[in-house]
Amino acid sequence: MLSVRLPQPLENQLAAFCAAQHLSKSSVVQLALEKHLSRNDNPFAALRGVGNRKLTTEQIMSMTRGDDWNQP
Repeated sequence: MLSVRLPQPLENQLAAFCAAQHLSKSSVVQLALEKHLSRNDNPFAALRGVGNRKLTTEQIMSMTRGDDWNQP
């Protein structure tokens, strides 16, 4: 469960969009968040689903910051 506070103009836009498309606010926000997090330039995209794998800190840091993450 997640609650999000939106600025009033964004809340109004979301409500109007949802009414016009006959969609719930939750479904629109979920889809938008999924799309945003799946973008290739998102540094966290490489970590999707890693909770089931046994990755070392070294591997995770290399995935998110590059191979030279721990160099002086």
